[in-house]
Amino acid sequence: MALKIVQTYTQLGATAGVAATTAGIALKTGYIRVSTASTGAYLEIGNNPVATVNSFHMPTQSTEILKERIARQKISGITTGTTTTITFFENSGNPFLVNDYVAIEGATTAGINTTHTQVLSVSPSQIVINFNSTSLVGVSVGSTATVVRSVKISAMGTTSTSPISIAEVQITSQA
Repeated sequence: MALKIVQTYTQLGATAGVAATTAGIALKTGYIRVSTASTGAYLEIGNNPVATVNSFHMPTQSTEILKERIARQKISGITTGTTTTITFFENSGNPFLVNDYVAIEGATTAGINTTHTQVLSVSPSQIVINFNSTSLVGVSVGSTATVVRSVKISAMGTTSTSPISIAEVQITSQA
């Protein structure tokens, strides 16, 4: 098995007894490679996770590849308001679930691209997210705007501070 790095994230300092959490990670492949260094760590992945001693344990100097469900869809329109409605192209489907967190990427209007926002409701052709966009005018999605599922990773060191390295990878076959 070979890995291709798709995107990397700022190293997370997991202190003993105190959970640290990443910013939202807009998923591309859903395969997240997590590595510990000098100390083991407890991990949680989800919408707004908090690692505890009951979380997934990673020993000292270990690496795991964890799989998350990916969801991505091209945007055909955005309706602004106290919540924001994202519409998809006809017959393209809706891969999102209520309470997923999403990021809007590639929209051309400043301020409309979000990083980690909760999905409040879904229908076959749209989602409503918890993002107040009332102050944004002239919202345009252009030809590249997409909405993608995002997650956060929370880590807590087992006995002392442990640097946690995080990268999203693509698993490739060996040539």
